[in-house]
Amino acid sequence: MDAILRDSLHPQLSLSLAKAQQRIVHSLTPLAPETVSLDLALGRLPVRSIKSTLPKPSFCQSTRDGYAICDSLSQQGKKAAFRLIGEVAAGSLESLTLCPGEAVRIMTGALVPIGCRRVVPFEVCREEGEAVIIPDAALAGANSFIRRRGQDLPKGRVIAGHGKRLSPDHLLLLAENGWSTVDVYQRPGVAILCTGSELVYPGRKLLQGQKVSGNGVLLRALVEEEGGECLNVDTVADTTDEIVAALEDILTGKPDMILTTGGMGPGKFDLLERIFARLGGDVVYNSLQVRPGKSTMYGHLAGIPLFALPGPPPAVRLLFHELVAPGLCKLQGMRRPFSPLVKARSLEPISAGKSHHLNLKGGVAILKDTTLFVRPAGRQDTINAILHITGRKTTCAVDDVVPVRLTRSFM
Repeated sequence: MDAILRDSLHPQLSLSLAKAQQRIVHSLTPLAPETVSLDLALGRLPVRSIKSTLPKPSFCQSTRDGYAICDSLSQQGKKAAFRLIGEVAAGSLESLTLCPGEAVRIMTGALVPIGCRRVVPFEVCREEGEAVIIPDAALAGANSFIRRRGQDLPKGRVIAGHGKRLSPDHLLLLAENGWSTVDVYQRPGVAILCTGSELVYPGRKLLQGQKVSGNGVLLRALVEEEGGECLNVDTVADTTDEIVAALEDILTGKPDMILTTGGMGPGKFDLLERIFARLGGDVVYNSLQVRPGKSTMYGHLAGIPLFALPGPPPAVRLLFHELVAPGLCKLQGMRRPFSPLVKARSLEPISAGKSHHLNLKGGVAILKDTTLFVRPAGRQDTINAILHITGRKTTCAVDDVVPVRLTRSFM
């Protein structure tokens, strides 16, 4: 009866993982831009590419404490003598001019004088009176110890690309080029709703038959890790009235995305898809040809994208990275919201079960020399990869090649 009612509400819209991912990103558009200070720009995505306004360095500067010299006039065997005419400290605005046979003491980062051919480090030189004696070998070296203007970064070079997250190094370059603010896409505001009469919010007393609801904590962390902003986390019982009231309350806050866990499937208390239909939701898919993922749904409720995920936290984590994270990235203006599948060699035998569909498994990826290895994640492991095992391959032996999607850096 439940299956018949479900089919009457929404015909089975079952997609492959790849097709579902494609439908998700094509259904979303980047959020409106906003201007933020550099202090708040870390991890944000610029709405346009930003170019350097100044060359780096902006002037020719010494890379060592030493002596700035011009051509020599006098020779003393295998040494050359230069007349000292002054000193240049880092930050000095005075522009000196060197003539042949002259030298000045110079500090690291200081402006080199006009006519300077090279800087010779202090440790290879010797002062005698008002002159500095420099060995000929130090005058013939290839390194001039001078960073030329624009050597590191010419003016007009892209320093922060459109659709790429700003890193600390980007912020450094922006600051050095005089930027104090930057135009970025807004952060997606995400509302989270965990359904289940047996669930208790963390910190509250557990009664017999109840369990702690960890999905809200997990999803909040995953959302923020992907650059989103968690607006609220609610836990409600498996009743139509409570779920409807919770969703209607969420809609008044106008989030950019809604995530739910639990309430999907053919069971008597799996009410979410029926409630979604009752509220006029537009379904994109209500099943995936992937394990886990059969009991999941994506659609739009009042124009807001809604991901209905299963209840078990391991499935929530896997499907978040495969489905929700690309959606969040698209809302933030990322040009390529999917990280590519890469090949890794299995460190352990892997069982894929008897399903004919794609199987997803959490994994731990390790880079050894230039080879990427992976093993299935244990209960206490921090997952940094998702193994993609096709339904045709029921087991993977040690050293078999396995496609994986990396979710974070190597451990």
